[in-house]
Amino acid sequence: RAAMETRTQTKETEGREAGVAELERTLPSAPGEYLAGAIENPRLTAELVVLILRNRSAGTETLRRIASEPKWTRSYEVKRGLVKHPHTPNAIALNLVKFLFWKDLADTADDAFVFPPLRRRAENLLAERLPEMALGEKITFSRVAGRGLIPRLLEETHPLVLEGTLWNGRVTTSDVLAAASRPTSRPEILEAISRHPRWSSRRDVRLALLRNPRTPTPVSLGLLGGASPDELRSVAELPTTPRIVRLACVRLLSRKP
Repeated sequence: RAAMETRTQTKETEGREAGVAELERTLPSAPGEYLAGAIENPRLTAELVVLILRNRSAGTETLRRIASEPKWTRSYEVKRGLVKHPHTPNAIALNLVKFLFWKDLADTADDAFVFPPLRRRAENLLAERLPEMALGEKITFSRVAGRGLIPRLLEETHPLVLEGTLWNGRVTTSDVLAAASRPTSRPEILEAISRHPRWSSRRDVRLALLRNPRTPTPVSLGLLGGASPDELRSVAELPTTPRIVRLACVRLLSRKP
């Protein structure tokens, strides 16, 4: 035990007394004892603290010490590193997550290993900031957003945001069917679904669009050609189906054997 304590003290001393070049070289992979000493090193800068935050060996007390120093937490990279480090106390991460930009919030919200309340907080912040995002940011985000933001993104009106969301690998058939069936869905999303190669080829999605009174009439007319006789009858019998679509169903049924 005495030998272990001596080794720990030695490593802490090395970290406390190391020069900048050695710190740059050692901090990303150093053991926790070295990092604990490095925190007290007068040569330590915010840039060097970021290297500590990339090291999974950094202990809770080391991270708590970093978070208590405004000279370091003024740095965005330090705040981000603290939020993303697995050993940062939850209360500290929850306090700092609000400072993250949307890309880092998206990473945090989508990380299954992150403390669940922290993930939810990141997701809520993204939902709050979505209206303020520039169009280009929103389009990029729509393709990578996590499950919790999909319903919100499917309410957007810009066609490129809708298209990006529909290409998002986390979107499920249930999401699209829900949007295609919902009587309050915007015509823009219904039209986007009807044009999308990933979803418009699905018979259940096409039928949901045909049965939705909010689907633009030109879209519905374009979908009728691929409908079966039973589907045409079900659409024609709906009281909410626009008259022109109902007549088109009847006309198509009269031509089928």
